[in-house]
Amino acid sequence: MFFSRFFQTIAWVLCVGTLLSAGAKPLKVTCITQDFAVIAQEIGGDEVEVYSLVKGSRNLHHISPKPSMVFNLKKADVLIRLGMSQDKWIDGLIQAARNPKLFEGEDSYIDASTNIDKLEVPHTQIDGRSGDVHLEGNPHYWLNPLNGVVVAKLICERLSLIRPEKKDLLRENFQNFQNKIINKMPLWQAKLSYLQGKQLYTYHKVWSYFLDAFDLTLAGTLEPVPGIAPSAKHLKQLITGYHEHQSENDGGMVITASFYPQKPGKKFSKTLSIPFRTLASNVGENSVESYEGLFDYLCENLQP
Repeated sequence: MFFSRFFQTIAWVLCVGTLLSAGAKPLKVTCITQDFAVIAQEIGGDEVEVYSLVKGSRNLHHISPKPSMVFNLKKADVLIRLGMSQDKWIDGLIQAARNPKLFEGEDSYIDASTNIDKLEVPHTQIDGRSGDVHLEGNPHYWLNPLNGVVVAKLICERLSLIRPEKKDLLRENFQNFQNKIINKMPLWQAKLSYLQGKQLYTYHKVWSYFLDAFDLTLAGTLEPVPGIAPSAKHLKQLITGYHEHQSENDGGMVITASFYPQKPGKKFSKTLSIPFRTLASNVGENSVESYEGLFDYLCENLQP
C-alpha cells in the first residue's frame, strides 16, 4: 500500500512537472500599431499572442480611444507603444485599465522609441506659429527599416526579462529578424537609387526616416508648417524653388501618406509634371502583412 501511494505521488509530481515544462500561456502583447505587432510576433514566436489597437495606416493624432481598448489593456501582459508624445491618448487608457504590469518603469511597459536616433528634434523655442511640431522629434521612426531592428532588440531584451527561460530562443528569433532586414537593405537601396538627387516632396513629414534611410532628399512639404493645410503662397514658393534647382537634378516626385488629402499633391505634381504617389505608411494596409513586406511594398510602388 505504501509503495503504491508512493509511486502514485511520484507519477503526479512528474505529470505536473511535464505540464509546467510545456510552458506557460503565451504573453498577451498589446501594440499601438501593426508595425510593432508583427515585429513582436517575429521575436516572440509561439511565446506571444499579439494585438494591435490601431489597424493599418492612420493619423495617430486623431485616434479616438474606445472602451474595448481599455478591456484589452486589462488583460495584456505587455504593452508596446510608439512614444514621443505621438500616442499620448494611451496614457489615460493605461490608468483606466489599472493593470500594474503596464505602468511606466515596469519591464512589460515598452516605449519602442527608447533607443531610436531621433530626427528633427527642435532646438529653438516652439510656439503656435510653428504648427504641430513634435518637441521630441519626428515620431515616424519605424519607416527606417534599421530602426525596426532597434525596436526588435528592445522587445527581445524585455521579453527575455519576463521569460528568462526563453532567452536563447528570443535571441535567436531576433538574430534571424536582424539578418533578414540587413540582407534586404542592399536590394531596397538598389530599387530606390534612381530617386537619389531628385527633388522629393511630401504632404507632411511622414517620410523623413524613410528618405534618410535610403539617402534621398526632401525638397519640401506641401504643408507650410506641420498640421497646417497647404496655402497658395507656400506652394508657389515650392514651385519656384523646384525650377531654380531643376538643372541640378533629374525631376522629382510627390509622396503622400494614404490618410492625408490627395488633391493638393496631385495638383502640385501636375503643375511640375512629376509623378505623384499615395502610399500606405504602415503594416496592415494594401495587403502588407509583415515589416519586411512594408518596405517591399514601398520600393515597388516608388518605381518609375
